[in-house]
Amino acid sequence: MSRILYAENLRKVYPNGVEALRGVSIEVLEGEVVGLMGPSGSGKSTLLHLLAGLEKPTGGRVYLLDKELTSMDEGELAELRKRYIAFVFQFYYLLEDFNVLENLSLIGELAGIKGAKERALDILEYLRLTHRLKHRPSQLSGGEQQRVAIGRALMLEPKLLLADEPTGNLDLAEGRRIFELFLRLREEKGLSFLVATHNEAMRDYFDRIYRLKDGRLDV
Repeated sequence: MSRILYAENLRKVYPNGVEALRGVSIEVLEGEVVGLMGPSGSGKSTLLHLLAGLEKPTGGRVYLLDKELTSMDEGELAELRKRYIAFVFQFYYLLEDFNVLENLSLIGELAGIKGAKERALDILEYLRLTHRLKHRPSQLSGGEQQRVAIGRALMLEPKLLLADEPTGNLDLAEGRRIFELFLRLREEKGLSFLVATHNEAMRDYFDRIYRLKDGRLDV
């Protein structure tokens, strides 16, 4: 398998002096579902933000498909994210004034995708959410909202999906359904995943696990 993501000796020090990451190196191979585990405050979210190009590291490098993110300007990063990376958050960040179909199709329209509504309908059918097309987020269960958020991430057909505590607001049964969806997306769509979670009940879903503690890999 080829390497889709590689980070080398990442460090992140915030202006207040907090050292969130202290020399972290990880990789994700094509088609892998990789876990990033550790307690709250261990640096998982910071690491995901650096890997997605949402923040700049204090030191180290990030490579996505052999392209170095850490040397890119904001415009280049935005284009790369649009083409290759999707991010799923613990808090779903769905647009409450729009229904489920609109939450997806709007993303496609903003990205200039032709047939955005048709793509959104295909994704929602795949996610078994066609019975919720006209519902607003507040009318959905937590698991349904997370599936809509995942569907929104799939609108731009990414190669890599980064997920930050995607089951943190769900019970165990709903959480397992989300991870089973990740595995299905890997098998059927060829996606690669890096998923941050502190939930040890989900560890069996991962091909490999990195563990963070106090901003360092716990090996």
